[in-house]
Amino acid sequence: MDEFLERRVSNATVWSRRIAVFSAVLFLTAGLGHRIGFLSTPDFFPVLGTVAAFAILALLFAVRALFLFWHYGGKGGGSLLFAILVALLVLTPFGITAYRGVTLPLLNDVSTDTDDPPELAAAAAQRTDGMNRIEPFTPERRKLQHDNYPTATGRRYEAPIAQVAEVVQEVLDDRRWPIIGSADFPPDATEITIEAQARSPLLGLPADVAIRLIDEGTSTYVDMRSASRYGPHDFGDNAARIAFFLADLDVEVAYLTVVTPVEPAEPPKPEEPQPPVAQPPPEEPSEPLDRSEDPPD
Repeated sequence: MDEFLERRVSNATVWSRRIAVFSAVLFLTAGLGHRIGFLSTPDFFPVLGTVAAFAILALLFAVRALFLFWHYGGKGGGSLLFAILVALLVLTPFGITAYRGVTLPLLNDVSTDTDDPPELAAAAAQRTDGMNRIEPFTPERRKLQHDNYPTATGRRYEAPIAQVAEVVQEVLDDRRWPIIGSADFPPDATEITIEAQARSPLLGLPADVAIRLIDEGTSTYVDMRSASRYGPHDFGDNAARIAFFLADLDVEVAYLTVVTPVEPAEPPKPEEPQPPVAQPPPEEPSEPLDRSEDPPD
């Protein structure tokens, strides 16, 4: 009876697939739970570390499975490829974050006006222990921001401050950033600061923003500030948030400052011809008198 070895799937392949799928499910579940508020941000960070550790472990099992597959053959090549792709997909956000951490400056608070940044008064009152403190900008922080984010500047709009404030609140509503504090301001206010809470696109990490509007008479100047609530490094999130928000604000305010075309003036109406004035007939020249027949004196 001929003996033969049955080709089978290695245990390393099986565990690589299981761990990779588990890391992906944990990542999605934790991210959704953090988004809806079920998982707090301080508790979310350890879960992210666990997700990354499981994804790396899945890749290590995949390396072992590739070694066995290369030397001894076997089945399960499709499962092994699936495990590698899932693990790499899970690790992609961590890789991008690590790259930004190395290439971008160590900042967690960015403002378009570093000399006199908009105040985050309402946000400071809501921050608790474990969150970043809102601190004044130091000369080192100003230089670090100017060197790395030179385009983070304010905007001047040729529109009244009341109209610009309405547009700012509309953009905040579109982005679903809840306003912190009061959004009612007196109609004669010359300076308005609107505060709101924002979140990062992927992981939903919280940050506080402040938009300051200054009335300049015929125009309104807008400054913006964005400060992360957690972590010493924002990985470029605050500068990107300011850039995207102001770009949307540019588009919306443009509708207020479009120049209305001036209607052309009506052409002058032609003067109606006046009826000709009747001229008297010319007088016939009088003939000289013939005095040849007059009697002599």
